Amino acid sequence: MARTIAEIYDALNHVKNNMQELHAFVVDSRQGYTLDNAETLLADLSNRSRVAIWRLWLWLIAVASWMIEKLYDQHKAEVEKIINSKRPHTLRWYAEESKKFQYGYALEWLGDSFGYISDQPYSRIITYASATEIGDKIKIKVATGTIPDIKPLSVQQLSAFRDYWAKMKDAGVKLEIVSLSADQVKVNLKIIRDRMVLDANNKLLRDSSVNPIEQAIKMFGASLEYDGVLRLSELEEAIRLAEGVVDAKIISAYHRVAGGEWRPIEMYVVPESGYFNLNIAESSFIYEDFVNVPIKD
Repeated sequence: MARTIAEIYDALNHVKNNMQELHAFVVDSRQGYTLDNAETLLADLSNRSRVAIWRLWLWLIAVASWMIEKLYDQHKAEVEKIINSKRPHTLRWYAEESKKFQYGYALEWLGDSFGYISDQPYSRIITYASATEIGDKIKIKVATGTIPDIKPLSVQQLSAFRDYWAKMKDAGVKLEIVSLSADQVKVNLKIIRDRMVLDANNKLLRDSSVNPIEQAIKMFGASLEYDGVLRLSELEEAIRLAEGVVDAKIISAYHRVAGGEWRPIEMYVVPESGYFNLNIAESSFIYEDFVNVPIKD
């Protein structure tokens, strides 16, 4: 960042002061002053005092140096802007560019790359995107909507999105683009609950509109990163921390992609679609009541 003219002038005087051969050039030889600064120079100029020519030259050099530093700052900003607009096409770049897709608008050649003539934020239908490298290709997963209503692109939207990447991608790069319905997860879960807090339907005794166990499961699902890992230990812990739950244990868990078969989950699973839906209807919950709950510190 460019220094001020005064800062540069003071720095020049500091250097001058340390040079024996320049000690003859002083502000006031009668008082023996050898240290000058921007403040004293401007004060002398404002009251029509006679000012040594070397002080004016130092000021001119400070002004010239300040202009150069400002130009360097401007040049640096321009270079950084170019670098940011021409980032290497990493996996993160593919994910970020996917979210810039504008449904219903044509790409135009803008001199050195494809892009949109105008920004139409409302036409950006992709809210979730990830990119991973698998073998000799890059796999892009996308979805639209917001939590908890995340959903895949329609057939028409997905077709337009693939045409978008046919122009945007680097030559020779193989892409696999998918947008699928949520992966399903079902669990066999045993929960020990405090009947002084929860009723038989797992709702708070003091507020029957609240089901802490269901809330914990939903909050856990909402906290998962798109295309992240679902770990059974973390789901189990989230349920265990729900109000009124004394303990919880996942006996078994299963996963299936859209249209696929149920497969057991050992410890964790990565969604094929990028996101999960806990299938409550096919899950089983075993509840055990525990009234004499020890006091927790």
